[in-house]
Amino acid sequence: MNEVLLFIGGTDPSGGAGLPADLKTASAMGFHGCPAVSAVTVQNSGNVLSWDAVDSAKLVEQLTAVCDDGPVAGVKSGMLGSRENASALAGFIRRNLRGIPYVLDPVLAAGGGSSLVSSGMTELLKSELVPLCTLCTPNIDEAEVLSGIAIDNEEDMIEAGKIIIRIGATAVLVKGGHLPGNPVDILVTKEGNVRFGGSRITAENVHGTGCTLGSATVALLAAGFSMESAVTDAKRFVRRVISRRIRRVHGYLPGHFPEAGPLPIAPDGSAFYLPPAYCQMCGAPLGKLSGEHGHLFCRKCGFVHYRNPLPAVALMVHDHEKILLVKRAVPPKKGMLSLPGGFLETGETPAECGFRELLEETALRAKKSRLMELETDMTAYGGILLAVLEVTDWEGTPVAGDDASEVLWSPIREVPDLAFSAHNRLVEKLVNTLYS
Repeated sequence: MNEVLLFIGGTDPSGGAGLPADLKTASAMGFHGCPAVSAVTVQNSGNVLSWDAVDSAKLVEQLTAVCDDGPVAGVKSGMLGSRENASALAGFIRRNLRGIPYVLDPVLAAGGGSSLVSSGMTELLKSELVPLCTLCTPNIDEAEVLSGIAIDNEEDMIEAGKIIIRIGATAVLVKGGHLPGNPVDILVTKEGNVRFGGSRITAENVHGTGCTLGSATVALLAAGFSMESAVTDAKRFVRRVISRRIRRVHGYLPGHFPEAGPLPIAPDGSAFYLPPAYCQMCGAPLGKLSGEHGHLFCRKCGFVHYRNPLPAVALMVHDHEKILLVKRAVPPKKGMLSLPGGFLETGETPAECGFRELLEETALRAKKSRLMELETDMTAYGGILLAVLEVTDWEGTPVAGDDASEVLWSPIREVPDLAFSAHNRLVEKLVNTLYS
């Protein structure tokens, strides 16, 4: 899948709106964002203080540089700054970017009310950019300007959307957050309307949520989602962003990513494998459902954390009389003996993981091995799915390393109690196989 998106918009030194919001949203969605600057702004979390449009020729040079470097999967435009930029963008899209999703956020004013357009921009948007867009995302004020009608209720929102479609848009998402009461957005298409109801997370304005919604939607459209699904999931993402909002002196900024948790007093590398303490959706502390193995859940947003078993490898390195054991150098069960092994890295096969762990922990190189069986275990790490490799031929001299503080050979019949119950069961099976 092409993972590159092209964003056209204004800078924002607050980091909350404009191109910074576009780029952070793209990253959160798994895309790479390429920013083309159409305007340079001076703004904070509360309002836009001043701005200057970039020369239209310089805008086209930026667009050309990005597209000469390879295809893009989707386009989103926000603040354009001048009629010349809007016209230049329309021409570039017609020549180079047809057939991919284009989300037009018709930015006419900042959330604080400051105008962000030059004279004549509205008519140019309607004549050149609206007919090119896959989705137009006006708020109430912008929808009134584009449609030419007053909007006081949901019926007016639908009618405004229909008018903008007649102008040329494929679909219109009319954002109703500026109307009194609970917010309602309405997706208007030629086939019908979809109502998205909701509730207000906060009474304060969060700077940049409109930019974030448009960016999330184009990412999901580029990923192949239907229009309704893309809007649904983009709105869900925006709710998380608002729930993680960052307070500043003049207002609030969107929290595109969970906040960084406090650093541990005594760092412990083994904590990487432990269950998470914070919600991956909103960053709030996680609670735990009842029962020994109850799932973690977030009391704030309701997300339930289902953790799949961690894939790991255990190594049975033996010569039919002695078996190789290591003393654990890290928690859990630090100081106890166990079989060599560890967790699979991304992209590894069980055999590759086993060879790597054996070399790191014991300095031995496996020459002959086979997959014996699969085991499961519950440990401090959570559920473990264990691939068991039998190694009966190797080379080298054992030297402890990585998670092992000592390497030793033990008679197979005299292995002491090991750190993990699955390891004890494996040794017991080996004894039964060799000596029964």
